[in-house]
Amino acid sequence: MINLNLPQRLDQLTSMEVNQLICGGIDGFCVNQLGRKGIGVLHNVVGEAEVAFNLFLKGRLRPGLCCEKRGGRRMCGWKKGPPWRA
Repeated sequence: MINLNLPQRLDQLTSMEVNQLICGGIDGFCVNQLGRKGIGVLHNVVGEAEVAFNLFLKGRLRPGLCCEKRGGRRMCGWKKGPPWRA
């Protein structure tokens, strides 16, 4: 997807039947464009992908959450400052 423009990326995600996107940083325009294609966005999520994905599967992942493992323990909390809202 690296060399694709935004409409091409949106088409590719749609063709792959993606309905939810978890990302660290994204602008409001892209969030709106994804929403028009029926793709929800959990934005401003940082940390370990495995931890974030497991929280997503349990229905506990929220925008602005910081998920990481330290010493074999899972640490999750809110990043400093309010989460960005689309």
